[in-house]
Amino acid sequence: MMASLVFGQWTLQGDGRLTTQGRDVQLPPKECHVLRLLLATPGMLVTKDWLLEQVWPDIDIAEESLTRCIYSLRKQLQSDRGLIATVYGRGYRFNGRVRMVELPGQAARTAGTPPRFCPACGWGAEVDVDLA
Repeated sequence: MMASLVFGQWTLQGDGRLTTQGRDVQLPPKECHVLRLLLATPGMLVTKDWLLEQVWPDIDIAEESLTRCIYSLRKQLQSDRGLIATVYGRGYRFNGRVRMVELPGQAARTAGTPPRFCPACGWGAEVDVDLA
């Protein structure tokens, strides 16, 4: 199982559930993958082309599929929809802090350690880790 990612009032569980107080939604696999990729790169531009390559590898897919995923994620995030910003004509940026909740038995990570690999696709990116 993948580590859980905490951002704002939300937690993306390792099994793909997006939870907050009083809500527990099972995200479809593609939406979960897109969200994990954005959470792995907080504050950084993630291009549409790169997201399409990572989420739909070896498939010629229309950009509209990615647009629908982002729309659906924003709808789930409700008042926090602004955490996913559109950089028009280029891609998307996650605007928020992300904490990784380690699974039992995993060593704790601290800021400044080597990059964490995205559990969704294996792409390396530094994730801001706050240990509570």
